[in-house]
Amino acid sequence: METNRPTGSASGIPYARTVVALDAGQFEALRRAVALLFRVAHSEAYRSEVDAGADPVVRHDPGNFGVFMGYDFHLTEAGPRLIEINTNAGGALLNGVHTASLCDPERLGGVCTGLLPVEELQQRVVRTFRDEFAAVRGGDATLRALAIADERPEEQFLAPEFELLRELFEKSQVRTGICDTGELERDAAGGLALRGDAIDLVYLRDTDFRLSSERAATLRAAYLAGEVVVTPSPREHHLLADKRRMEIFSSRETLARLGVDADDAAFLAEVVPETRPLAAMSAEEAWRDRRDWVFKPSGAFGSRAVYRGDKISRRKLQEIYPRDDFVAQRRIAPGEIEVATSDGPQRMKFDVRAYAYRDEVLLLGARAYRGQVTNFRSPGGGFSAICVSRSS
Repeated sequence: METNRPTGSASGIPYARTVVALDAGQFEALRRAVALLFRVAHSEAYRSEVDAGADPVVRHDPGNFGVFMGYDFHLTEAGPRLIEINTNAGGALLNGVHTASLCDPERLGGVCTGLLPVEELQQRVVRTFRDEFAAVRGGDATLRALAIADERPEEQFLAPEFELLRELFEKSQVRTGICDTGELERDAAGGLALRGDAIDLVYLRDTDFRLSSERAATLRAAYLAGEVVVTPSPREHHLLADKRRMEIFSSRETLARLGVDADDAAFLAEVVPETRPLAAMSAEEAWRDRRDWVFKPSGAFGSRAVYRGDKISRRKLQEIYPRDDFVAQRRIAPGEIEVATSDGPQRMKFDVRAYAYRDEVLLLGARAYRGQVTNFRSPGGGFSAICVSRSS
């Protein structure tokens, strides 16, 4: 299916003129994977395993989780394969919500299922932030003010989304500021403030996941003192998005040892590509079999410092080997789709992102691109809408 390029407040962001169709079985696999991974990551046995020797800030359990968790899948003939998990997954409004406006429920209702009006999707988004606040402060607490914090937010590629979020929150009577993480300050009342105004919650778009940088020092202190709610929480990144966790999620034996049901363990070990610590390989093995693997740092985001084995040079592999913060993940080729461009129809790669809150998929979006890794530089590529096809 194809449609016109979206316009409006998100017009600075590239959109692919196509709609990715998932069949019902693919969507059910995505949904099951998200629910299972959340449940495993919050089990007592799993937490004990990954908490050993961890930094105090990621062991600190504030009681909340993470808005806009991003589960990125490649679609294969054998079913979806989970490539990575991100806690500060950008693009939910620009991708999952904005592209949803292309899937008019009245026009596509006969072939697609689960289509919701944009207004309902927006309400779902706001509700997740209120739920995060209530998880820490109690069900009667009212979220009045939040800050969207990032490093130099005005320079970020997805900065237009910050403005869309501010508009959405303020329509819901939640005062909202956009700031550099370093602008946050402690106030005289013993809380966190932005430009003199008290802040109840920080939506953390900063990729300093552990709040270990100098710019995050004030936020870290307030977070550990329970003076502010932070979402996604550093703990949620530690439990789910650290790439080393994929070693656990891809191992049927490890999952079984942690008490996961045999059928669920088998399912996850199939959906999550085999992942190993790079240091567990010999240098000879890593180079010899490099074409079968993708090499990723544990804190990777946005495909930064991610190397496809079939493209990596011996020199680069020697630079990252045997760093203990790198993993090797079985390479799963992305799916391909035809995209209408100014030069005519073009074949492009694509991935699927499920935006989730806790164990529930809230939104879906895709990204069409060319090149080694997902990017927004490919002419004609960008965010794409997703339609879940009705069962025949």
